[in-house]
Amino acid sequence: MERHIHDKPTQRESRAINYAKAMGIVMVVIGHYQGALFDFYRPYTFHMPLFFFIGGLLLDPRAGARKFYAGIARKHVLYAVSTYLVIGSMAVLFRNGLGADIQGDPFGGSILEILRANYRTNFERNTYFLVLWFIVCYAVTSSALFPLIKATREWKFASGAYVLAILALGYLGMETFADRFQTGRDIGDNYLSQCCVASAFYLAGYVARPFLWKGLNLYGFIAAFFVMYVSSRTGFDHAVVMAWSKYPDGFLMSFARICCGIYSTFYLSWVLSSEKMDLFEATGRESKAIMSYHLIGYLCLDLGFDALGLYDIRDATPLDHFHSPVFSPLYIVLPTLIPVACAIYCRKARAGISRRLAPS
Repeated sequence: MERHIHDKPTQRESRAINYAKAMGIVMVVIGHYQGALFDFYRPYTFHMPLFFFIGGLLLDPRAGARKFYAGIARKHVLYAVSTYLVIGSMAVLFRNGLGADIQGDPFGGSILEILRANYRTNFERNTYFLVLWFIVCYAVTSSALFPLIKATREWKFASGAYVLAILALGYLGMETFADRFQTGRDIGDNYLSQCCVASAFYLAGYVARPFLWKGLNLYGFIAAFFVMYVSSRTGFDHAVVMAWSKYPDGFLMSFARICCGIYSTFYLSWVLSSEKMDLFEATGRESKAIMSYHLIGYLCLDLGFDALGLYDIRDATPLDHFHSPVFSPLYIVLPTLIPVACAIYCRKARAGISRRLAPS
């Protein structure tokens, strides 16, 4: 039986998507610690657009609007608020109790003042929750695109219109609004750049859904790998910093490298998905928790090395931590796996409580 474009992913496809998310989130952790452990397959060349692409890939515009926006409120808005409180409280404890430099004050002022301060600083007032911008941008992007896709998906030339929109949004985000922000430093231009680039790749994920899995092959992977290799050797491999609208290589090269990075990641995840790896799959499923808590994980590791007399935790900042060739792998592995373990434990605990509270 031929599959419909909006059928749910198969078991292997779901596993491959989780593997791709796992690869992306490991790059986030690496990028915030050492910056880069690879020569040309580097973090910050494509991994943030990857998550928006996956969002579009999983979008089902047939869902009811009420259910969709309730999910946005629960999974993003409430999550952002609760996580802000938890991480902010932990950061303040480290500052007040140990003298750690958290380079910010997540709770300074009234609620309105905190909201204004976050808006002015790209949602970085809580410096150990630097990915808040991503959660906000994802919620805004998906909320805006859902009704548009829902209303236009049956159009005769919808796919062609979407491709044109992807290119236009990508150009506006990476060239027009990014340049305006870098020149004038108006935070509104930064948000417009973020949303345009996010929308381009979210929409690309939706457009790619019918043929993505069939289009993954070794020759495509080699071609994507070759483009990334050549661009790195010719100086077109600068970091793509969506958070602050930095695209030094311009629209064409940045867009091409991002697409090649996404393709190669999905190819590798599809190949790996022939084997079931529970821990790796769980890493992908819990990528949002890892994204949110890995900076606090660094700080907790710093505390351990401070206790051993190898580091002074007062030297720690949100993006500067204890460095050692011997112990560096711990800063990749533990901030990745501990949030996974905590998320699994919390889910099981909630399920157990629900069973006990349910009427017999």
